[in-house]
Amino acid sequence: MNKFKNKFLENNFLDLLEEYKDFFEKYELNFVVNTLEIIKKKNSKFNITIEHKDFFKNLYKSFFIDKTFENFILQNTNILNEIRESHINLIEILDKAFLIMANAFIKNLIKEKYSIIKLKKLTSLFDFYLEYMNYHINEPIEFILNLPKEIKEYYLSNTKLYLLSVYKGVPISHSTHIFTINEDRKTIEVTANYYQIVAAKFNKNIYLLEPKNNKTFKATISEIYPKRKILELVNIEKVKRAYPKRNYIRVEPKYDIEVKILKNKKLEIGKMYDLSLKGISVLFNKKLDFEIGDILKIKFNLEIEYEDYSFTFDAELKSITKLNENNYRYHFYFEPNIQEEKILEKYIIKREKEIITELQTFLQQEIKNV
Repeated sequence: MNKFKNKFLENNFLDLLEEYKDFFEKYELNFVVNTLEIIKKKNSKFNITIEHKDFFKNLYKSFFIDKTFENFILQNTNILNEIRESHINLIEILDKAFLIMANAFIKNLIKEKYSIIKLKKLTSLFDFYLEYMNYHINEPIEFILNLPKEIKEYYLSNTKLYLLSVYKGVPISHSTHIFTINEDRKTIEVTANYYQIVAAKFNKNIYLLEPKNNKTFKATISEIYPKRKILELVNIEKVKRAYPKRNYIRVEPKYDIEVKILKNKKLEIGKMYDLSLKGISVLFNKKLDFEIGDILKIKFNLEIEYEDYSFTFDAELKSITKLNENNYRYHFYFEPNIQEEKILEKYIIKREKEIITELQTFLQQEIKNV
C-alpha cells in the first residue's frame, strides 16, 4: 500500500490537484454522467442504481478532491465485486472516462504557458489511478472483510445454518452452527462433515445459508481441522442469492475435453470445465471477443462406455468469470433434443457416481488419518 502513497507524493500530484482545484470540483458531475454512459454502452443489461451513482461520485472525489482514494477503495470492496461480477472491466471504463476528462482539461490549458507539461502531468496521474485500481481488482486481497452483523447474531443465538460446498460440480450440504467467533481476526469456526472437510482441500470457497430468512453468505476457508470436524472461515460477505442454485446438476469431466466454439467463422478452442443437461462451462487462457447474450456454435465429444458421441449446439452465452489475469470461464446454455438429452444424462449420472466414489475414497483415507 505504501508504494502507491509514496509514488503519489514523489510525483507531486498534489500540486496539480491544488492548482486546478476549481476545474476538478466543477467536473465532478460530468465524470459521473460520462462513466455511467460508458458502462451502459458496454453492458446494456446492467441496472444502474443510486448506489452506483454515489460510488462513482465518491470515487471521483477520492481521486481529485479529497485525495482519500486509499481509504475509499478499501471501504467499497462489495460494490467493486458487484461491478466485476457483472463482467464490466472497470479499468477499461475509467480509461475512457479519463480520456474524455483530459479533453475537457485541455480547454483550460489553451491560454496557459507550458500546457503540454501540465497535460502530461494529468495523464501521469490518470496512469497512477489506473495502476492503483488494477492492483486492487486483480491482485490478492491484503485486508480482511469485517464480520457481518448477522453472523454475530447467529453465533449468539446458536442459529441453525446450512453449509454449502461443491466438489467437482457435485453439491454437498450439511446443517451447521457457528462454533466460535474471533472478532479481532474476523474469523468464525463452523462444524462440517467429513465430505466437506475433504472438499475444502480442493475448493476454498464455501457458502453459509440461513434458511428462515433465506440469507446467504460467501466465505473463504482459511483453516481445516479434520479431527474436530471444524472449518475456519474468513472474508465472510452477504451475497444476493443462495448457492448452489442449479436447475441441473453439473459435473466436471474426468479427463480434458476439447470444446470448439465458432463465431462469425472464427474458431476458438477451450477446455470443458463442467457440463449439465442444458449447459456447459468452458475455460480459456485469454479473454475472447464474446458478449453476454451471444448465440454461438459449440462442438464437443463425449466418450461413454468406449463409444464416442459428437454434440453440436447453438448455445447462448450466459456469464463470463475472470478467474485470474489470463484465465476466463464462459458459461453457455443450450437446448438438447430428446436423444441428445438421454446421452448427456447417461454421461452425467456416470460422472456423478465416479465423483462420489472418488470423494468416498478420499474420505476413508481422511478418517484413517484422524
